Amino acid sequence: MPILDQISHLDSILILGFAREGQSTYNFLHKKFPNLQIDHADQKDGSKYLDHLQDYKIIIKSPGISPHKPEIVAAKKLGVTFTSHMQIFFEVCPSKNIIGVTGTKGKSTTVSLIYHVLKDRLPAVLVGNIGKPALDYLDEITPHTWVVCELSSYQLMDLSVSPHIAVLQNIYPDHLDYHKDFEEYKNAKLNITKYQSPKDYLITAIDVPTNAQKIIIKPEPIESQLLGQHNLYNIQPAIIIGQLLGTPKENILASVKTFKPLETRLELVATKNGIKFYADTLATIPEATIAAIDTLHPATLITGGHDRKQNYSDLAKKIIASGTKTLILFPATGKRIRKAVEASPSLRLREGLGVSYFEVNSMSETIKLAFKHTSSGEICLLSPAAPSFTLFKDYRDEYDQYKSAITSLTT
Repeated sequence: MPILDQISHLDSILILGFAREGQSTYNFLHKKFPNLQIDHADQKDGSKYLDHLQDYKIIIKSPGISPHKPEIVAAKKLGVTFTSHMQIFFEVCPSKNIIGVTGTKGKSTTVSLIYHVLKDRLPAVLVGNIGKPALDYLDEITPHTWVVCELSSYQLMDLSVSPHIAVLQNIYPDHLDYHKDFEEYKNAKLNITKYQSPKDYLITAIDVPTNAQKIIIKPEPIESQLLGQHNLYNIQPAIIIGQLLGTPKENILASVKTFKPLETRLELVATKNGIKFYADTLATIPEATIAAIDTLHPATLITGGHDRKQNYSDLAKKIIASGTKTLILFPATGKRIRKAVEASPSLRLREGLGVSYFEVNSMSETIKLAFKHTSSGEICLLSPAAPSFTLFKDYRDEYDQYKSAITSLTT
């Protein structure tokens, strides 16, 4: 039975997590069921916010709250149903023309580019992680609207429905502080195609089981403003989907040319003293930083952040092979990255000088060192290979502090 049908027979429900998405869910349900008692609980309410889960038959959980919390596990054993904002959206969305995009990296660029290609020729909205909560867009959606939706593993984990067109970019180990293990994380990602039928489409570059019609991403050189070989994988889904929906390829390619890179993704934020400063703060896994190094070949790399137990051996090899001369390292993974570089057998094969290491605890200190140890004509790249939470609120805060520190030091 659909979740809303179940809710219609209840006197009360609980919204667990009351940030933007939780508040959006509250507004939608209050409008639809004005007599329903809608309670909410959030970690801001204190340490006991999970104490009364068993008092409800249905709980709408925000994606950021781990399903492995003991109180949630216990409530499920007692028969409490947990669902999500996105599950409700999929059920009530007036359009079944939903394009869902996931992947460890590349989601935001891919989904934004798909929307950019579609929006001038077809009715389209962009929802999910990258925009406002999905339910906030219901008034703008008709049965003919194409809904382009970015989906995280957190959101997919609770979904029992898949989009009509699914894009699965890649699956690397990530969010292992939330998921039990890599297998659970991978299975959450695979939910994007799990419930598809032969009438649906899966666009991917990786070998995964599906009932849908599979279209393999084959990257080819495309004129665009996006840097790096990895972005060819982000461009292709927009071309494939545009053609599926009847847009001439020359029109699609013209749209791709005008698409501007998203902030914080391999963005040139300043050129000072002849040094080009690039920001790539959404590179929160080693694979993303490896792609950034392959693209820019920086002389100075600023890296490190919150420890999610990632393996840094391949990143260490890439740092050595690329000729990076200076490593400026944030806690907590900075020390681990340094050890991986120092332990790499390939370091002994590197010609010329070794790598200089600096462990820092502030962005201002970082930029002073970057100016001192990067020569004119060289590149300084901020690409953390980890989440930003040790010294910064998030990747956006790290990006803002980086730009501000460069400006402050040079003015």
